[in-house]
Amino acid sequence: MIAETTGLDPVMIKAFPTFGMLLDNGAALQVAELDQPWAWRVRTCIRPGLLDHITTGTDR
Repeated sequence: MIAETTGLDPVMIKAFPTFGMLLDNGAALQVAELDQPWAWRVRTCIRPGLLDHITTGTDR
């Protein structure tokens, strides 16, 4: 229903809550203030096309 209403790709819609939870957890853990490799990866920008390899056919 969200895909039909917004015109967004279903894969992107499914990924949004996952990244949202990661951002919430990162904020709660204050990763911006941590000097740890895992914290650096949490706050790294998501590159465009990250999910392009996932198609509607493979997303089952």
